[in-house]
Amino acid sequence: MRTWITDTTRDLLDDPPPGGPLTLDEIAACAGITLHHLRAYYGSVDAITADHADIPAHPPQVGR
Repeated sequence: MRTWITDTTRDLLDDPPPGGPLTLDEIAACAGITLHHLRAYYGSVDAITADHADIPAHPPQVGR
C-alpha cells in the first residue's frame, strides 16, 4: 500500500492538478483509498514526498 501511495504521489507531482498545492484528499482520491486509510500510513504530503524519494519508481507491469 505504501508503494501505491508514493507512486500516486509521484504521478501527481509530475503532472500537478490545478488549484494550488497537492493535498492528502487528492492523493487518497487518486489512489482509490479513503483519507482515513491514507492517514494510517502518512500524516502529511511532506511525509509522502520525503518517503517517495527513497523508493525507486516501479515500471508498469505487463501481462504474465
